[in-house]
Amino acid sequence: VSTQSTGTELILDIAKRIPVQAVWAGWGHASENPKLPELLHQHGITFIGPPEHAMWALGDKIASSILAQSAYVPTLPWNGMDIILPNAMERVQAGEVLTVPDDIYSKGCIKTMKDGLEAAQRIGFPVMIKASEGGGGKGIRKVKCEEEFELAFQQVQSEIPGSPIFVMKLAHNARHIEVQIIADEYGNAISLFGRDCSVQRRHQKIIEEAPSVITDPVVFEEMEKAAVRLAKMVGYVSAGTVEYLYMEGQGFYFLELNPRLQVEHPCTEMISSIKLPAVQLQVAMGIPLHRIRDIRMMYKESPFGLNPINFDAPKTPPKPHGHCLACRITAENPDEGFKPNSGTVQELTFRSNQNVWGYFSVQASGGLHEYADSQFGHCFSWGEDREEARTNMVMALKELSIKSDFRTTIEFLITILEMEEFCHNDYDTGWLDMLIANKRRSEKVDTMLAVICTTLHIADNAIQARCNSFRAALERGQAPNLKHLSCIVDVDLCYDNVKYKLQAAQTSPNSYHLALNNSTLEVDLHRLNDGGHLVIFGGNSYTTHMKEE
Repeated sequence: VSTQSTGTELILDIAKRIPVQAVWAGWGHASENPKLPELLHQHGITFIGPPEHAMWALGDKIASSILAQSAYVPTLPWNGMDIILPNAMERVQAGEVLTVPDDIYSKGCIKTMKDGLEAAQRIGFPVMIKASEGGGGKGIRKVKCEEEFELAFQQVQSEIPGSPIFVMKLAHNARHIEVQIIADEYGNAISLFGRDCSVQRRHQKIIEEAPSVITDPVVFEEMEKAAVRLAKMVGYVSAGTVEYLYMEGQGFYFLELNPRLQVEHPCTEMISSIKLPAVQLQVAMGIPLHRIRDIRMMYKESPFGLNPINFDAPKTPPKPHGHCLACRITAENPDEGFKPNSGTVQELTFRSNQNVWGYFSVQASGGLHEYADSQFGHCFSWGEDREEARTNMVMALKELSIKSDFRTTIEFLITILEMEEFCHNDYDTGWLDMLIANKRRSEKVDTMLAVICTTLHIADNAIQARCNSFRAALERGQAPNLKHLSCIVDVDLCYDNVKYKLQAAQTSPNSYHLALNNSTLEVDLHRLNDGGHLVIFGGNSYTTHMKEE
């Protein structure tokens, strides 16, 4: 569906025609569009998610920042940092559900580039320009100085047309920490621990993990309480995620709230034993949190008991079980600035077990078209601690086999997971972008692997050129040179000051026989659409590209 408005109307139309009692929108665009629950409720259909007023109040970045300030939750300096709702906490204690009036909301919006620049000068560079309706790395730009402001402002405007814009101070050396919340329609709200999503590229999450072990336990408890307080302020119902920036020794700052389930929610499920979509369904059915079996078990209560639970001061505070890591698998080329790719998939093999699992939006004989989202897979690993979860993930990614016409980020993810900074949990949200900017590469390729793959590229290109010359001669009515039918190529290479003399013989359209120093090797070769090769030998596959200098 091309637009959110069209998507909500289409969902409503299908829901009415089937008909259905309820709609669950998952985590796509429609799941955070307040128009969808509004339309569904008008037609007597339950929306499995937050009500429209709460979705707007906390899903909008400007409105949620105003609410956070009104609830005494720390925020980073921004153009609306002095705006608060009058007597907010007193009104909440009196049972009122808060919203942000239009006139107050308007005060937090940047109307023109000039207004934005003046706000940035007050706040102090560097700053972030953000679209209130942006997300997923879109509608956000970092600005280091006044000269960069105008272009960045125009880019944000063009990426999220019509969205209100605000300017916020850029935080340095920060971690991106999330708190998962779940709330029912009776005013109860709880935290289901946290997630650390600090490994990001251009503000897009790459690796997530739960729980957040980097945060000070006392500070994290305050983060959880603040998240619950925000949910109760607006009468929030169902699952949601409150996002913070955390700086060791400086505390935390509210960033935004996502009024929906996030794609990385299985991290929380694996450390809490709570299936979030199932809880969403039960909450939508009108079941209070203290009557939901999995939640009762997390609080060490009888699974089928009826007694209420004091979630604000429980007898047995819940604790996470183990550690979980998540890696997003994307069709991007790390060697070309993470340029998105498209093409077909010949084979996809992933072995799930009790500690590792994954899901993919493509399968063998399928593919990705050029307009598809580059993320086509998500892998999760669990361990008793962070190191065990990390080791399990590395093993799973190394065993993940994808034969396709496009490059993926699998090798890049393995490299990140094995870096000293990641192993020691010593990084921030800018770490990955810094590595990419410095062109830090994976470990040096095995010498023989480099020699074999280079030989195949040279030999295959030579044989293809011979075939083309042979065909061209026939098409011209000329007698072709029989040497062009030769399928043997002698290749001389010099690598790391060592000379290699190989012979490559094509034995079928997709296989070669290589000879070096009285040793031979049989290799399968599949040509990719982007000019690369998928090389298979010794039970392993390698995606290779050759660039002549």
